[in-house]
Amino acid sequence: MIYRTYLVFLTLSIISCALSVSLSQVFLAVSFVLFLFLNPKPKFQSYLVKILFLFYGWQLVSFVYHYVGSGLDSSFVKHAFNEEMKDIFLVTAFFTIQGVKIEDRKYLTRVLIAFAITIGVTGFISLFSSIRLSRLVSDLYKVSSSWKFQHHYGSVLGIDVHLPIGFMNTHLTFGGLLMFVYPFFVFHVYDLWKSKAKILKLTIWIVLLGMISIVFLFNNARSALIGMGFSLLLGFYILAFIDDAISKKFLKRAGISVLIFFAICFIGFKTSEPVQKVINPLFGGEKHTDSGRTFIWHSTYPLIQANPIFGIGSGKYKEEIEISRKRLSVEEKELSFFYEVTQRGHSHNDYLHLMTIFGIPQFILYLSLMSLILFTLLNKEIPNSAKYLTYGLSGFFFSGILQCYFQDDEVLIVFMFLLGYLNIYLEKESAEV
Repeated sequence: MIYRTYLVFLTLSIISCALSVSLSQVFLAVSFVLFLFLNPKPKFQSYLVKILFLFYGWQLVSFVYHYVGSGLDSSFVKHAFNEEMKDIFLVTAFFTIQGVKIEDRKYLTRVLIAFAITIGVTGFISLFSSIRLSRLVSDLYKVSSSWKFQHHYGSVLGIDVHLPIGFMNTHLTFGGLLMFVYPFFVFHVYDLWKSKAKILKLTIWIVLLGMISIVFLFNNARSALIGMGFSLLLGFYILAFIDDAISKKFLKRAGISVLIFFAICFIGFKTSEPVQKVINPLFGGEKHTDSGRTFIWHSTYPLIQANPIFGIGSGKYKEEIEISRKRLSVEEKELSFFYEVTQRGHSHNDYLHLMTIFGIPQFILYLSLMSLILFTLLNKEIPNSAKYLTYGLSGFFFSGILQCYFQDDEVLIVFMFLLGYLNIYLEKESAEV
């Protein structure tokens, strides 16, 4: 009875990640508590578990170091857990999903596929919605005084189109979720085509792939697109050179399909203003956040140099970056305006932000986590069905070069669920060894 209830709340937590991070975290908390009462429990023997313990262990070391340094000031704890340290609780998603029994792994796979389809469908609906869909969920537990509108691109064939963000609050967050699920659609369609699935089933999935491709293009989160591109390259590399599953005939057809896609994009670019707004930034067109990143990164470097081991501490970024910006404004007076107006929330780079907050050891552990995930995806013992759903994990680390996705609750919880799903197959291998 406990196991079945746990499975229900775990399912709700995974699927609701596409709708509301608040709801997903509530369901996660319940499923984690139920997980603690499950017997037998996983042994957690894999190297992914070990690196996660080291990764978050160092965050705790840094936290204690700065807490002691603050004179045991309780306000430091409050600020720390209002900012970066609050994300430490999301690692429970990784451990909670490990409780799924071997006979229910196919069910878990279907749940993750349902999540992927929900992301694609809600994104497509939001493409034609002038208001943010997130209010449909948020109104269930809080009062909103007004509707928030979405960015309007223009009209295509007389139909108004907007920046698609699904049920999320920002296009970057939704782009991060698209990055996770998009490789699955591509490789699932490839699998159906290769296995000569029924034409109706193949057609449905091709339509879904086309739909989510349009959503991803109009979402225009370039950092997520870069991550998605790496995930696809990795997947095709594994199929071609490790699994030896791609023929020259398929590569030829794939090349023709890509050319047709670019031809359609070119025609759209020449004939539609909304498409021009989408494609221009992808090829070097001006975007207001581009120059800002250089000022953010430049003002972040001094913080790393001054605090290389333990970082500046969680919850102190806004305070410390303000000091760094004022100092640089004095040194570079002609740039003082830009240092003043550029956002101060985070470093706009996962590697820089983790290094700034927790020190260089955290950066090394983050690179180690990335390397182990890539190593796992290259493992021939992991089934392709699991890899297709988790290729997005590899792209996550490349999208983090231009964005702080590791600081985004909505994206990080999905990352932990997918990493935990991948680890299920790794734990099986570890037990057999």
